[in-house]
Amino acid sequence: MLQMTKEEDNDKRSHRVKSDYGLSDYYKDFSENNKEGVVDKNMYNSIIKEFNSHVRDRVSNKGADYVFPKKIGFLEIKKIKPSVTIDKEGNVINKLPINWKATRELWRDNESAREKKTKIRFINEHTKGYTFRLYYKKKRANYKNKSVYRMQFNRELKRQLSKSIFAGRIDAFLR
Repeated sequence: MLQMTKEEDNDKRSHRVKSDYGLSDYYKDFSENNKEGVVDKNMYNSIIKEFNSHVRDRVSNKGADYVFPKKIGFLEIKKIKPSVTIDKEGNVINKLPINWKATRELWRDNESAREKKTKIRFINEHTKGYTFRLYYKKKRANYKNKSVYRMQFNRELKRQLSKSIFAGRIDAFLR
């Protein structure tokens, strides 16, 4: 049985294993396993980038879900209506997204707001109060150790999605 010592119990560090792979790693694996023909690295990179941009445009401009091949999972957009509630002790629980740009400007100009940690929040009137979020669903995925994997979406995808939401081209299901 595993026992923790008192010293280990107080350890607050994050013990995650970070292992990032990139295009060069994927190309190396592809070239080792590809026996039919040789594809140079530049061609491989351009194919991958074009495919990824196609998926990004489909998700961000049309709001379509994307199903990854080989039962790896799928990508979807959901909308949530964040709320402001009061708990049993009378504390306000505000789940509206924070407008960090305006908050930092307020803190720069007003020292008392900075000390009180006053935050400015988005109301999202253009979407009737809803916020949108990208989800990577791996519940029905067919690989081991699913809890270890996560997906981070790049800034370009998030920015294109935001523009489409502001333009009114995208709507999503409630979560």
